[in-house]
Amino acid sequence: MKDIIELLQKERIKTVDALKNGNKQELSYLQQIDKALGWLKLIEEKGLENVGCYDIHSLPDLPPKSRGIYNYYHLMMDYEDPSIENWREYKPDGQPLLLMYDDIVITRKGI
Repeated sequence: MKDIIELLQKERIKTVDALKNGNKQELSYLQQIDKALGWLKLIEEKGLENVGCYDIHSLPDLPPKSRGIYNYYHLMMDYEDPSIENWREYKPDGQPLLLMYDDIVITRKGI
């Protein structure tokens, strides 16, 4: 992954130079490189390099009867306890993780 990131970084430098020399057609290419670099760096940082090991889920919209102005999905720690009152909301950094319609959740596939 590092080799591809370095290759794109070199390509980015060439593209920026072309833009500085007046080649405005390279702007779209630069934007694509930046987007790819951003994703690749995030994938590397999070250790998500084996694409076949993950599923991606889009959260569905809530049914019309349960919709309000502010509707969120809450991620709960159930501690394998069937009693809801013993569940605790997952709060990274002490704040609730507010998930909304069309947010994505990446899960590891079962081994």
